[in-house]
Amino acid sequence: MTSLLTLAGAQIARQSPHSNRIAAWLTRTALEQIVDELLRAKGIEAGRASGRARLACLEVAYHDQHEVPSRSQYAWTRLSEACHQHAYQLSPTYQEVQHLLEIVRGLQASRPAVPVAQSRRSPISSEPCASGDGRVYDA
Repeated sequence: MTSLLTLAGAQIARQSPHSNRIAAWLTRTALEQIVDELLRAKGIEAGRASGRARLACLEVAYHDQHEVPSRSQYAWTRLSEACHQHAYQLSPTYQEVQHLLEIVRGLQASRPAVPVAQSRRSPISSEPCASGDGRVYDA
């Protein structure tokens, strides 16, 4: 995800007609990955839940750290608006996307370190996940 944020920063610097929207897409993708990592750090595996459902889980999981879910919610909502722009709306400005990119970078810096092996385990047990046909895999 660091590379996504790096790509988003480079995309904004290009200042082409669509660079701000492209940077918004990259930043939102990185934010979604950060939210997943924050949830896994609290023992919650979001699976295929929607972005809004993940943010609701984040709000409950980090109820004692109000800053994390509120900044995540704000950034995700604004980035979604920038990504799904309608023909009658103005494109997001350089300053808007740059501000949202900085918020996501701050969230990335504040996330707890989760060992890769731990983050790939089933949320129900510490065993590797099993597929429907009985094969065991490390997701």
